[in-house]
Amino acid sequence: MKTQRILAIAFLLLAAPATFSQTSRATNAEANRSWQSFWRQITVAVNNRDREALRKLMSSNFSDVSGGLNRDEWLRLIVQDERTGSWKDLQRSFAKGTVVNRNWPNKGIPTRVTRDNYYYFEFRKDKRWYFAGVVGD
Repeated sequence: MKTQRILAIAFLLLAAPATFSQTSRATNAEANRSWQSFWRQITVAVNNRDREALRKLMSSNFSDVSGGLNRDEWLRLIVQDERTGSWKDLQRSFAKGTVVNRNWPNKGIPTRVTRDNYYYFEFRKDKRWYFAGVVGD
């Protein structure tokens, strides 16, 4: 009896992390279906330098790993630094497209990253894509 209990506990301890860290096929399929629509919206916002449209596509917990800025602070910086090319840099990065991010510790959610590995996007539990942050330097 004691051996069975120990085996059951060991199984649960080993199985739980694997179960929670993997993304379900249904979630991946839904993420793939909705990606193109999201990508069109966000590239239009970036190309038009539409700060408010971009803000709506960003996660509320946007992460600027290298600068420590939140979503609103980061957007303000992009607008303030326009003369030094901040919008152009963002446009250039987005123009290269994205790839599925298989190396990211993605907490079991689909993620994509720009091909130059500067910005990342997450498909969250509410079944929506978000511009989630800046990849650290």
